[in-house]
Amino acid sequence: MAETSANTISLKALVDKASNQIIFIESDNDFIDVLFSFLTIPMGTIMRLAPNQSVPLEIGCIKNLYSSVKNMDVKHFRTEACRDMLLCPRNVAESHCRNLKLKIDNGEPTQYFLCSRNYRAECKLSYNKIGSCDCGGSMTEEKSLLVNLDGGIFVKGLARLIIGDNLQVMPPLTLEGLSVFTELGVRNGNTTEELTFNVGSDEVLNLLMCSLVSRTPLTETLLKNKPIRKLSNDNQGINIEPQIVVDATDPEGNLSIKLIVSKSKKMVCYAEVGEDFVNLLFSFLTIPLGFVVKQMRDCALKGCINQLFKSVQDLDDCYLKSDYHKEMLLSPKLVPGFCYENHLLGTEEATYYYALGAFD
Repeated sequence: MAETSANTISLKALVDKASNQIIFIESDNDFIDVLFSFLTIPMGTIMRLAPNQSVPLEIGCIKNLYSSVKNMDVKHFRTEACRDMLLCPRNVAESHCRNLKLKIDNGEPTQYFLCSRNYRAECKLSYNKIGSCDCGGSMTEEKSLLVNLDGGIFVKGLARLIIGDNLQVMPPLTLEGLSVFTELGVRNGNTTEELTFNVGSDEVLNLLMCSLVSRTPLTETLLKNKPIRKLSNDNQGINIEPQIVVDATDPEGNLSIKLIVSKSKKMVCYAEVGEDFVNLLFSFLTIPLGFVVKQMRDCALKGCINQLFKSVQDLDDCYLKSDYHKEMLLSPKLVPGFCYENHLLGTEEATYYYALGAFD
């Protein structure tokens, strides 16, 4: 059972002493909510938080993209606020995640502004004062968004579930759960023991990073007996010799880029692109992790974050609060104003509307 204090959640884990590996942990909704919230976090936020963990982690080359935005002179952006939108992208589920027992995002909380004519039910909600409502009113009424927390955040309050070392979330005492023993080669119950771990925000952050590059993130985070690997391109020192230039254009004619290619290495050296393509690249930082996992469902991933995604898909509806909460995890949207107009990935913006009693 998961017990909570102000800054930690106490978890009981079944550990195989022979292999020094966690078989599974059992938890109630508090820790499950924290795990499921990973899917709502924008990629830019993950990059911002990554240096704060005990072992800095590189996830592919998106760190370079984040650093480019961070180090680029603000004069190259329309406004400083535009750069901030990339460095500290808003989480569309922030109003839910701010009530997690353990929080890893230390960013400033979002401000919400209602139309000055907020007596009209169709009036929209904005996260800033910029612009106007569809009805013509100004977005100047600052409000606090109220969220129904009865029975948990994403998972119902009485739910008790088992979490495998690969972050597969399962109902307790099922044949599927018992198969975890066989998969780990545990055939002798005498080699197992029950341990208690006090998990805080640092451990949760490390768990998130490990889930992207490891298939045993619970073991690596809680037992700390294995080095955290990095997912990056190790082949960095390649000499560029003969080159050819290739024009690549989207079939719809939306984007055109010029590639400088090394014929001998059969690789792209660099690309000459226009504003549209740069905007597209930078918009990757605003995309929630769950959306990325969904789009890569047919690809082999280094870590096991896809197991967490699949667990939400397969989990019986009796454990989740509603279809709305399930959709928030499996098809996370962008905060209004964050969706690049020429986005080729099919991301969507959430739409906020004023509802009586939704704000204080």
